[in-house]
Amino acid sequence: MTLFRAESHEPLVAGAPLFVQMARRMGVPQLYDFQEEAVRLSLRGRDSFLVVPTGSGKSFCYLIPALVQNGLVLVVSPLISLMRDQRRQLEALDIPSLSLDSLMSSEERRNAHEQIVQHKLKVLYVSPERLALPGFRDLLRDVPLALIAIDEAHCVHQWGMGFRPEYRRLGAYLDELGPAPRMALTATLTRRERSEIIQSLRLRDPELILRTNPRHNLELTIERHGKVEDQKQKLLESVYEQSGMGIVYCSTRKSAEEIYQDLQRKGISAGLYHGGMLATQRQDQQSAFTEGRYRVMVATKAFGMGIHLPNIRFVWHASLPCSIESYTQEIGRAGRDGRKASCFLHYGPRDYYIQKFMIDKSYPSETELMKVHEALSSLFEKRGAYREEALVQKLVAVTDLEIDTVATTLEFLYREQTCVVSDFPDDDGLRWDSYVMPSEDNRSLDNLLQALREQVAWRYDKLKAMHRLVKQGSCPREFIEQYFA
Repeated sequence: MTLFRAESHEPLVAGAPLFVQMARRMGVPQLYDFQEEAVRLSLRGRDSFLVVPTGSGKSFCYLIPALVQNGLVLVVSPLISLMRDQRRQLEALDIPSLSLDSLMSSEERRNAHEQIVQHKLKVLYVSPERLALPGFRDLLRDVPLALIAIDEAHCVHQWGMGFRPEYRRLGAYLDELGPAPRMALTATLTRRERSEIIQSLRLRDPELILRTNPRHNLELTIERHGKVEDQKQKLLESVYEQSGMGIVYCSTRKSAEEIYQDLQRKGISAGLYHGGMLATQRQDQQSAFTEGRYRVMVATKAFGMGIHLPNIRFVWHASLPCSIESYTQEIGRAGRDGRKASCFLHYGPRDYYIQKFMIDKSYPSETELMKVHEALSSLFEKRGAYREEALVQKLVAVTDLEIDTVATTLEFLYREQTCVVSDFPDDDGLRWDSYVMPSEDNRSLDNLLQALREQVAWRYDKLKAMHRLVKQGSCPREFIEQYFA
């Protein structure tokens, strides 16, 4: 693997006039050095792996080849909202593109398939789950592919270990699509994780384009507080005094709701976004923020992917983030217009222990896992499937564990594919019920315990690195660069 370290943040004039023409068509007067290098690699048929900060213009690295080359650029992306947002931007530029996703009607999918086989598209966005369908891969075999881009490639590692196993199988799916060059793109990965993703995606001697420092227009400040009350008060005061749009990130839903209410009482137009809200509520809040109806969004880490507002002037953290990866992705949402933006992290005495508690809460203990696994094995010997709600109640009764503990353990077992959830029509045929059944590749208890230990240790390693960053205080840029180097 060759390393191309992108040091310069200054735009370079692209060497080929066609590069300039295509970039200008997309509203980019000049290309950064890493963008030009990535495009050149694609045109030469080379695999590449880009690790560059959020908001640096990674998408242009695979969109420009779509305009320069014959053939389709296939983009594997994690979120429907992200795919559709990017497709709308291409439509505004009259670039033929589609987002093939589960929200489409049957007629829309048929029309999409026709456009694909008739070679009418330049860019096609799909999820890993779409590529998992053998029929869809068969459809693509007769389509000339100019490039395959795996956007947000960190999901291969983070989500492939758990609730989206299709990410773990992406390399095998891509092998069926022929020799098109592959381009993996993300903002945050350590050296070890990059190596694991290269192997998982089966990248072929990829050139690594590494640009690990946060953008120079972001001012990074870390302030430690001795008291929880001071930590919150300083944050609120700084929001009152700050002008422009911004995001305040909180570690917990409770903290987000409290800060949101405090801002509202002060007359600041603020929105609220966290995973405990209904999907429609979250969408309404996000839309209000992107349309400028809120000046400040108070949110947990659930908010942000797919937010491309250029004029966010500040991203502040009310407490310690869970990892350096989360921190750098979140601050990267500020200052995308290239102007100065403020990134302020308030760190208090309880933050590390709150994050530690959240890790512990996300996983069962080994004893709890053994209890639920044993009870499940016994229950599945009697019946092949159970309604999910009924199964939870049975496990609570058999194991004498709290219902939240049983639910957390089941979620872990779902992620590890020890058992699966499927929907079937109820007896009256009017509604659907979720049934749980053992999977075909049921893993042994020893393997499950090892997977549990590895995942918990991985989360703790991330938290400890973030803790070291805030404790050393000075030179956060240098620390971040060394962490990702």
